[in-house]
Amino acid sequence: MNHHLREIADCLDEALRLQSRVMDLTEQVYEAAGMSPGDRTLRGKVTGLFFGLQAHLEELNRLAQDDA
Repeated sequence: MNHHLREIADCLDEALRLQSRVMDLTEQVYEAAGMSPGDRTLRGKVTGLFFGLQAHLEELNRLAQDDA
């Protein structure tokens, strides 16, 4: 079960890196399309997507720790 905990931690780290990349890319595309890259709605969408993923990984982490 210990390998599951490592994998979950790796996924959380990767999700945070990906969130940053997605936000940067989204801002660049919005700006190139003539839209406001600082739109709060935009940030909310990206943050919401990754918040759901993070919550799921944290639940997996809790389950894996309970079984360890």
